[in-house]
Amino acid sequence: MPLGDLQSRWKVVLVALSVLAVIPFLLLQLFGARLYLVLDVSAYLTFHNVVELFSVMVSLSIFGVGWFSFSQSRDRHTLFLAVAFLGIGLLDFMHTLAYLGMPDLITPNSANKSTQFWIAGRFFSAAAFLASAFVDEKCRCRWLGRVQLIAGVLAIVGISFAAIIFRPDLVPDTFAAGSGLTPFKKLSELVVIVLLFLSTLAYVKRLRGSGDGIYLYYLCAFILCIVSEVAFTAYKSAFDSFNVLGHLYKLFAFLLIYRGIFAAAVKRPYREFHLALGELRHTNDVLMHIMDSIPHCIFWKDRNSVYLGCNREFARSAGLADPALIVGKTDYELPWSREESEGYRADDREVMQGNQAKMHIIENLTQADGSVIWIETSKMPLTDEDGAVRGVLGIYEDITARKKAEERLSETLQFNQEIINSAREGIIVYDRELRYLVWNPYMEEVSGVPASEVLGKRPAEVFPWLAETGLTHRLEQLLAGGAPTVAEFAARHVSGRTLWLSDASAPLRNSSGGVIGIIGTVRDVTERRGIEEQLRQAQKLESVGRLAGGVAHDFNNKLTVILGNAELAARQAAGDALLEHLRQIVKAAEQSRDITTQLLAFSRQQVVVPKCVQVNAMLEELKKSLGRLIGEHVAIVLVPGDRLWNISIDPVQLDQIVMNLAVNARDAMPQGGTITLETSNVQLEEPPPLHPEVPGGSYVRIVCRDTGAGMDAETRGHVFEPFYTTKGQGKGTGLGLATVYGIVRQNGGFIDLETEPGRGSAFSIHLPRCVSDETGQKPAPAAVLSRGTGTVLLVEDEDMVRELTAGMLEALGYSCLAIADPREALEVAANAEVPMDLVLTDVLMPGLGGQEMMARIRRTRPGIKCIYMSGYSHAILDESSASREGAAFLKKPFQMEELARLLHELLSGGQG
Repeated sequence: MPLGDLQSRWKVVLVALSVLAVIPFLLLQLFGARLYLVLDVSAYLTFHNVVELFSVMVSLSIFGVGWFSFSQSRDRHTLFLAVAFLGIGLLDFMHTLAYLGMPDLITPNSANKSTQFWIAGRFFSAAAFLASAFVDEKCRCRWLGRVQLIAGVLAIVGISFAAIIFRPDLVPDTFAAGSGLTPFKKLSELVVIVLLFLSTLAYVKRLRGSGDGIYLYYLCAFILCIVSEVAFTAYKSAFDSFNVLGHLYKLFAFLLIYRGIFAAAVKRPYREFHLALGELRHTNDVLMHIMDSIPHCIFWKDRNSVYLGCNREFARSAGLADPALIVGKTDYELPWSREESEGYRADDREVMQGNQAKMHIIENLTQADGSVIWIETSKMPLTDEDGAVRGVLGIYEDITARKKAEERLSETLQFNQEIINSAREGIIVYDRELRYLVWNPYMEEVSGVPASEVLGKRPAEVFPWLAETGLTHRLEQLLAGGAPTVAEFAARHVSGRTLWLSDASAPLRNSSGGVIGIIGTVRDVTERRGIEEQLRQAQKLESVGRLAGGVAHDFNNKLTVILGNAELAARQAAGDALLEHLRQIVKAAEQSRDITTQLLAFSRQQVVVPKCVQVNAMLEELKKSLGRLIGEHVAIVLVPGDRLWNISIDPVQLDQIVMNLAVNARDAMPQGGTITLETSNVQLEEPPPLHPEVPGGSYVRIVCRDTGAGMDAETRGHVFEPFYTTKGQGKGTGLGLATVYGIVRQNGGFIDLETEPGRGSAFSIHLPRCVSDETGQKPAPAAVLSRGTGTVLLVEDEDMVRELTAGMLEALGYSCLAIADPREALEVAANAEVPMDLVLTDVLMPGLGGQEMMARIRRTRPGIKCIYMSGYSHAILDESSASREGAAFLKKPFQMEELARLLHELLSGGQG
């Protein structure tokens, strides 16, 4: 019956065995007359010796199996029983040798001597059985070691042998001649039966607790031993059937124990070993399959760097068809170069000598096809259960693609870094904590702060003034998911100067869209802001100029009336006193006319007569009069440029420019100083940055530099505004520099100012080069106050100017048709019966301009002469058409001599 079935039905087995063991005794009791036998001495002696010697052999076999299998099974319970059976076998062997009929065992043999060895063996076996019930298989007690156990057993056997052989008086008698078994012997048998019964109970408990079927062998053996001991107490003769059954039961019991010891010490470990070996093979197959499935190369070597094995990927790389072919080879026998092999072996030695792994070794490897790849290798020491290094385990992967990707990434990063470094815009990157991560060279240039002092810090730590700009708050909003922003703010260079920066910042996101920082681009817009300020200033001055032109136009009309009436009155005055008063009126009007001239120059509407002028020559002449104008406490230094080009300008305007600049410089040096006038040629390839409206070309530069107090930024921003002055009450009109600005712009030039408080000022004027070689014009003939004849159509919307002019014409002998409305003048001119020799008209009139009116008049009166009057520049006329039509221009306010001259020139056939 299989062991598993015995284990599940152990009670049935034990009961059945007990019944079967008792049946022979019942048969002897029932059929004693037929079955009960008494053997003769020789027959019994033979039977006894054979059975006992066989029992001894079984006992020694039990010892041998348990003792020699312990190193494999490590079963302490089996070892305990096996060593105990060594003692049992020795005692039974001594019992056999001491039996009557056997040669004497040292001392004469006797029934008592043999029985004493018998009782010693039974006592020892019963006690060992009971003790073994409490020995665990995995017990690690020191006294259960093999040496301790065998020493103890041999000591017990030796003591028993010595006592029975040499000191029988110390051992109770077990058999008396003539009376048979002694009470001690019978009592001993009962004690042995009790010990065996207790052993049975202990093993039943052990069987129930562990469920180990091997214990069933021991229980069956204990039951047979109990029945055997009962038989030894119940026999009537030492040679009868009961004694024979007792020895047989004892032999069968030993055989059952041998079966249990063999199963526990040999069969079970072998079965477990076989199962473990199968599992190991399965695990090894799975491990090899896993290693072959891994895309990395795996190998292992012994202490001499000789290969013990590898996976299929490594074999493929080494050019081997089967991983088993790697066994016994060295690196020198594989495709890699000698230099590579020596490097690999050096790493092996380092790992094994230091008993420490070496990870992530980046190195080259030559494959079987000759290609060289990059690999990343990790090596670990292989150790046994005692920790001794037995070899090295390695794994590497092909990182060629990763290496190339890293190189491409490195090149990309280098390329991007070069872009960042060479960009002419500031590039800033912040992390989530608003610490600087990138600060490119342009930012170092703009701020004056090197990246080493910025990176890793927050803006407020490096630039405390940023809190005033609101930049930190905007950055925090961007981190919270705000929209990108662009802002301009005033910044401070490390040198202390102020500059304007434009910051365009946006959230920096990762691949999943999360904000990981901020990236900002910064531009220095100081120059652009300056240009915008110049443009605003120019627009402001343009507006003021238009206003000034309008004011000058109206004022000129009034001055025309004043001057004309004063001149007419002076011609008719009889007394000197009245004539003097009229002259003062004329003088005041002429001075007022100078003011309007400055206003018109500022508004670029002054009537000018440009000529090609040699600047150096004019400055030499002006230097004489400038000395009287500015006083002796100011020195004038002239630095003329070589081969200076000519410029096209009205000489009077050039005088105005120099005079105003000199007076402005004098007022800036109340304690005296130096005015330096420099000239030079300048070739501009493109428009100047601060004056983009000015075309490039050839210019003459005139610089007026003083050593005065200089100006602050606010004063500089208003210096060209009309009526703006820093002088005291009554000491300036505020039109000097505004006039200079207007004249320069009127002549197609531009002006720059360099000034700082305490360092003086330098005005740089650039005027276009004159392309004509003509440096002068013929002087106009002197005005002749002559009378004339003819009819003049006068068209003037201003009543006072019209009445005055009509009076002048009549005083000069001309007939005058004075009309206020140009449309009415067209109706008069269309009447062919109305005589008309010349038209004297204002240029700007409501509803219809003078030039357009003349174009219509000439449709009916072709070739009629015309004089245009205006306080504005003649540039408002169509010069080419005016020249073709033979027209002249009369600037308001005018005097009678000018009017008479022009009338004479036109009506006599000339042209002014």
